[in-house]
Amino acid sequence: MKKRFFNPVRGFLLQPWATPSGVWRKCEGLVYKQGFPTGKIVLHSSKGIQMPIFRALIFLLCPCLATAQGPLDGYLKGKGVLDLAPSFSFTTARKFEGAGGQTYDETYKGQMLSLFAEYGLSEKFDIVAMAAAVFTPLQSGLQDGGLFVKYRPIQVQLGNAGKLGAIVGTGATIPLSDYEPTTTGALGQKAITIPAKLILQWESPLGLFLNFTSGYHFRLDELKEADVARVRQLRPDYEPIDPQNFTTFLIKAGFPARHFYLDAWAEWQHTSGGADYVENVPDLPQSYGVSYTQVGGTAYYSDNERTGFYCSGGYILHGRNTSRIQRITFGMVVKIG
Repeated sequence: MKKRFFNPVRGFLLQPWATPSGVWRKCEGLVYKQGFPTGKIVLHSSKGIQMPIFRALIFLLCPCLATAQGPLDGYLKGKGVLDLAPSFSFTTARKFEGAGGQTYDETYKGQMLSLFAEYGLSEKFDIVAMAAAVFTPLQSGLQDGGLFVKYRPIQVQLGNAGKLGAIVGTGATIPLSDYEPTTTGALGQKAITIPAKLILQWESPLGLFLNFTSGYHFRLDELKEADVARVRQLRPDYEPIDPQNFTTFLIKAGFPARHFYLDAWAEWQHTSGGADYVENVPDLPQSYGVSYTQVGGTAYYSDNERTGFYCSGGYILHGRNTSRIQRITFGMVVKIG
């Protein structure tokens, strides 16, 4: 039987970003308004009650930083093979980084439950699906998901030097519920994104591999006129900026063995346009341009060919309109077929 290897580190590539304290938010008929220079917000209700709350920090893993790196890697399942991978992630952040390297002391803590599935339709073609729910004090429940395909048009044998393969992939990430993107704990900007990815992977005869993944992500979501109008109530000169496309690039090195798998990776996301967070200035976070540098790794163990367990982690080193998030994920892999 031909050996099928599961790479356990794929999932949501979440773009970490922040909800600015001056942004308009709608939540059960209440309007949030900037009230303190310390970054707190005064909540005004119809009854005139005021409650200070901290500026919300929101992290977005497109796919992700639940398990990071996105849903498409350099391996294929093989015809008729299904991999299921539930996981649970713990995320924390103490700093938020705006444009120009300016940082703000903000804390965030939350958890996320995600499910990843990949099925081999043929030896060269896979379909991938995922969904995630978040759990925070202010917001919990199902949020973003995605459906993707990947195809390997070519794989070249290099003799004693191993083999080199190319995979192309695309799909879509969409919101799975009508969650409020400007509340702490949101996966992202309620974005609709279509990625176009090229994956090059070299594998040595011993199994050691190097992976280079590049992607261009199209943002299809649009600003709502009602949201723009409400921001203009607080900021009459507001000129909205449409959500911007962005690029990603990943370098990963790993070693899969009979009973374990190890990898380390670095990832970059860049958005050339978009709005920037400015303290005390109302804006729509959906317009923010998010860029970051992230590093991480994975350890996976299995004593059979059907089930396995893994632990992975990631850290945002720096970026633009992003929280410096630390993530640790624990997951299980079940192989069927």
